[in-house]
Amino acid sequence: MSLDNETQMTDAAGTPVELVEEPQTLDFLTADDEEAETQLALQNFEKRRKAKRRKRNIKILVGCMLAGGILAATLGRQFLSPPEEPDEGMGIETAVVERTNFQNIINASGALKAGTTTVVVPEVDGIIESVLIKEGDTVEKGDVLFTIKNEALDKAVREATQGVDEAQRGLGQAQTELSRAVTARDEAWNQYYEDYDEYEKAYKAWSKARKTFSKDLAAWKKRAKKVEDLKVPEPVEPAAPTAPDPNAYNSEEQDKLKADQKKYQELNADYQQAFGEYQEQLAAWLKYQEELAALGEEPELGEEPTAPEEIDDDSLQEAIETAQEGVTSADQALSKAREEYDEAVKEAEGRTVKAPSSGNIVALNAKVGASTLGSGGEGGGDDLAQISNMKQMAVDIEVNEIDILSVEKGQKANVTFSAVPDAKCEATVAEVASVATGEGGDGGIVTFHVGLVIPKPDKRLRAGMTATVEILTADEKDVLVVPSSAVSEGADGNVVEVVLDEESLETDEPETEYRTVTVGARNSSETVIEKGLSEGDIVVLGGGDMDDMDDEYYDDEDF
Repeated sequence: MSLDNETQMTDAAGTPVELVEEPQTLDFLTADDEEAETQLALQNFEKRRKAKRRKRNIKILVGCMLAGGILAATLGRQFLSPPEEPDEGMGIETAVVERTNFQNIINASGALKAGTTTVVVPEVDGIIESVLIKEGDTVEKGDVLFTIKNEALDKAVREATQGVDEAQRGLGQAQTELSRAVTARDEAWNQYYEDYDEYEKAYKAWSKARKTFSKDLAAWKKRAKKVEDLKVPEPVEPAAPTAPDPNAYNSEEQDKLKADQKKYQELNADYQQAFGEYQEQLAAWLKYQEELAALGEEPELGEEPTAPEEIDDDSLQEAIETAQEGVTSADQALSKAREEYDEAVKEAEGRTVKAPSSGNIVALNAKVGASTLGSGGEGGGDDLAQISNMKQMAVDIEVNEIDILSVEKGQKANVTFSAVPDAKCEATVAEVASVATGEGGDGGIVTFHVGLVIPKPDKRLRAGMTATVEILTADEKDVLVVPSSAVSEGADGNVVEVVLDEESLETDEPETEYRTVTVGARNSSETVIEKGLSEGDIVVLGGGDMDDMDDEYYDDEDF
């Protein structure tokens, strides 16, 4: 909030209140100016706090005066009139942040489209044994409609099926035995090779050590004796004397300077002799260290390694060959069983009449016990049933340019119908136009074509009926949701006023703070909060007083 020099702010009692400008961000400051910037922010913040406390104290004083007057008037009324119900107070409207499911729905209307009709014709003759449908039923492509009795074909299929099952079990068992035999041989040889590699390495090392062991041991002992003879303590370097500085003596101290120089010469001569002895001792000590490092550990000769036992590969290979013969035999048996099954099924596949397409049964002439011979008419023929593709019914709608941004293929929708009020169908968005179908000129609305497929339409529906569509564009599970009126636009984005102390809602100055939040999906009444709030938080509806945010949006922790 900004005011000119002649404008003043007053509180409820009319008392002028000092205005403190909000601290400005100094973008041009360098790293060396950060301390000055912080001090400026702290000074402005402290001024703001003092102004706020002064404003609050004035409000409290005025409130006390008003309360005293009200108390006096109330006590007077107690003697003149019966008691009245207490007032509820002027509390603010709030809501609790909840974790729930969220949805957003777009509404539009359009016309139904009908499907095609297919005639069901049986491929084999016989007697109709069972009819699994009735007129008006909805069927999927491949669903069994009715069966034709043919005992010989049925028996052949049953026997062939049993033969395939038995052959498959036999092949599975034979393959399991073969796999076990191969695995056993591989594991045995792998382990043998690993063991033998380790043995060879150990034996080579042992053989090499054995050949030179005595010589190596004697040589090591000789070197050890030599090293022991060289053993000397580590010498300490002598300290060099410090020469006197002539500049440190005045003209009257020249005799003292000469005496100190003579003494230094004597000390330096002793140091040179000591340093020469130190170098000789150091060379002897370094030579001892080199010989000691080169000596190494005393050589040892371990026991001779033992070779691993050989593998009985003949027995392992024989087991594999036996298992392979079993697999070959079982595979041949299965191939023969499948050939017999395919022949039986091919001959009998016409005994089960299946739906050639998906849709609704709009006509049914098939009856149990009737012959499939003949054509048309009651009880059979090539016109046993008719399927209308009502299952593939669709509806076209127009969606405005704002809502179309949230419509995508695959979204779910609910469809209702004016002609059939109790019918409600589920639909899926199958087509979304990329070019507008309505131009929106002269104040008109720009719209886009959206096509939906109804997978399971009500059997009472007819092509051309008016359909009302509700498209589910957002369906989020277990998210934080607040009323949309709780979210306001702030300087840094979306802001929500949060109640810090629920009991303070009963007072004139509830304890609240403003929080910047990250919002997700929205609808006409609710908003998803992705970041900034927690479940159970209490928020103020209506967006709060954004002017007060200048005084309360920042607290001490911001500095």
